[in-house]
Amino acid sequence: MLALVPLVTPAEASAATPSITPMQEQVEDVIDEHGGVQTGWNEVTWDDGAIILTIAREDSIKAGTISARAATASAARDNCAAGKYCAYGKAGYGGNKLTYSSCPATHTSFSIIGSPRSIKNNRTSGTVKAYNGSTLKNTLTAGKGNSNTSGITKITCA
Repeated sequence: MLALVPLVTPAEASAATPSITPMQEQVEDVIDEHGGVQTGWNEVTWDDGAIILTIAREDSIKAGTISARAATASAARDNCAAGKYCAYGKAGYGGNKLTYSSCPATHTSFSIIGSPRSIKNNRTSGTVKAYNGSTLKNTLTAGKGNSNTSGITKITCA
């Protein structure tokens, strides 16, 4: 009986361990599906850098919603570059991030990150508006963000 325990335990452990996709494979999957150019170990860009996808480290992406404490900690380290506006796949400015630099613009393609859960306008002037269909969900003035929203289907800037 003791001889069977080592044989059973590793099989059970490997069945319970989720498969982890390496970052390079994720980058290549994005390029295969959406085009773009790899510009960093976890980054794909389009339109000569006007749109940048930053893929979050897998260990920072958790299934389900994040806690209020995690959202606060994440908001404190928000990293939307100056002069840009960003859409994040998770609340609290977490998960995969799309960074936009061109304005005026309307963006409706978020399939890479899913429906954005938080947005940030890190420009020195102008507004970013988030919509669900034609319903206005948020208006962000320069330097402002919303760390927890849902149902965003369109982002515009002016």
